[in-house]
Amino acid sequence: MKNGNGMISRLFFSLLPVQIMVFAMGSINSIVDGAMAGRLIGAEAVGVIGLYCGMVWLLNAIGSVLLGGTAVLCGRYMGKGDLKKTEGIFSLNLTITFLIGAFLTLASVLCPGLIATILGANERLEADLITYIIGYGIGILPMLLAQQLAAFLQLERQNLIGYAGVAGMIISNVVSDYLFVSAFQMGIWGLALATTLSNIVYFVILLPYYFTSKAQLRYGIGRIAWSDFGDMIKIGFPGALLIFCLAFRNVAINRILLTYSGETGLSAMAAYGMVNGFFVAYCCGNGAVIRMLISVFSGEEDKFSMRRALRIVMTKGLLLSFVVSGIAALASPLITSFFFPDTGTEVYGITNQLMIIMSLCIPLILICQVITNYLQALDHRLYVNFISVFDGFLAMVIPSLILAPLFGVMGIWLANPIGIILTILMGPLYNLLYWKRLPRTVDEVMFIKPDYGIPADCLLDREIHDLAEVTEASEETQSFCKRNGMDGRHAYYAALCLEEMTANVIQHGFGHDSKKHYLSTTVFFKDGGITLRIKDDCIAFDPSELAKITSGDQSLSNIGIRMVYSIADSVEYRNMLGLNVLTLTIGDQKIFSEKIVDKAIYNIV
Repeated sequence: MKNGNGMISRLFFSLLPVQIMVFAMGSINSIVDGAMAGRLIGAEAVGVIGLYCGMVWLLNAIGSVLLGGTAVLCGRYMGKGDLKKTEGIFSLNLTITFLIGAFLTLASVLCPGLIATILGANERLEADLITYIIGYGIGILPMLLAQQLAAFLQLERQNLIGYAGVAGMIISNVVSDYLFVSAFQMGIWGLALATTLSNIVYFVILLPYYFTSKAQLRYGIGRIAWSDFGDMIKIGFPGALLIFCLAFRNVAINRILLTYSGETGLSAMAAYGMVNGFFVAYCCGNGAVIRMLISVFSGEEDKFSMRRALRIVMTKGLLLSFVVSGIAALASPLITSFFFPDTGTEVYGITNQLMIIMSLCIPLILICQVITNYLQALDHRLYVNFISVFDGFLAMVIPSLILAPLFGVMGIWLANPIGIILTILMGPLYNLLYWKRLPRTVDEVMFIKPDYGIPADCLLDREIHDLAEVTEASEETQSFCKRNGMDGRHAYYAALCLEEMTANVIQHGFGHDSKKHYLSTTVFFKDGGITLRIKDDCIAFDPSELAKITSGDQSLSNIGIRMVYSIADSVEYRNMLGLNVLTLTIGDQKIFSEKIVDKAIYNIV
């Protein structure tokens, strides 16, 4: 095999930035809101935001269920080439999101007092919290919808729209915070409206794409895949479970902090809580991309691409995590000073300690995220549900209870890396339980059963970079077909199909712009026939459209494409994650019937 990781690596790192920004932007907005509240309104405003965190946890839990289940199901259906089912999940997701978002918005506007009571407001903060609930609640529906649309834009590789949405959200939040709170003196109401406005801006930037002809996914009430609702919730549930566990963990750790370090430790943890998403965004982004890619590759039963994706994240991705870790550690004093400007205070010192410790944990957090998201993509629900409880609550609370009496607040800080390491160890332990023995192969480490996918001796794949390599790939394909029992004449026709379609990509796709492009081919035998799969990252192009246009043409133009469509039993095209994916299937009745192949060539010429 002359394959490489080039295409998957490029795909991985093109998807990663938006995912990082999605996870980071919440913390960026929290930092902005917290700074504005503390400096321009007062400490009580920070308390109001803190009380509303319970509602934010709920919104994050809902978003996590929908995003997690949708990403896995869409990935599987896209991997199988089933655009209809993918659209069904798209329509289902937006319908459920709209219904939930509308209900929560109405509840916030009509019953803010009840929500304030549930969130635990006292008499002094209740009025301000009710104001904040109403102002924030107006933006819940566009916030939830934008969150889901951003994920679908990733599937369609519309990264620039995603970047624009995130940038618009952050900029509008900063500007409106300043105008409403500082210039117009609107207080807590202005702070809430600023957040709502930023969510609306985000939604408005993302939505128009789905009314253009470029959009592959179309919403339709008749397309809603109601039958997949249960699976979507079951697959996405661990994300919500983790968030609820984190909420309970937050309560437990706060009690431990109050016991062993007082309000100083509590303030330090609260400050870190506001920037936590910023610290772990890189790790969560890697996990989300792995979940997306593994879902697609598992739908294709392509265990070789699954291996490559994991290799990339555990080498390049992990290496970059050390760089991110170093930068975060160096920036910790500056970030701490946003909350506690006096560097000589105790609260500044212990907050900076926590920031540095968590910075150094970033590579470990990355490993945790990769393991969990990988197993979620493969539908290992038992493990993912267990790890949500273990990582979200037990792994940190138990070490904190043991270490806090011995080392005070530092014991609680050290419980973080200890808990992360324990969570990582759950992966190998689960692997032992899954196989009931030590894994013997790389596939077993990856939870891949022996009968999964195409055997290595029945598969050939490689990357192609120029026309010279097209010829090499064609010759290699012909030899490969002969080795697998195909006679020379029909091995030639299979190789010819591959050569025609890959040469077309090189000639018309690679020269379309100045970017470096990738083209990969996979040839494999399955169910008595041969399948040729061609992937490239050039401009979207469906060859079937050209084949239809020229089907009655008696000239020799586009004869190669017409010949391929005549020989193949089926030709399927889809644009997946910004890749053109062309799958040619030639059944055994065509491989071994000279008359059919000869007739196909004769009809064209």
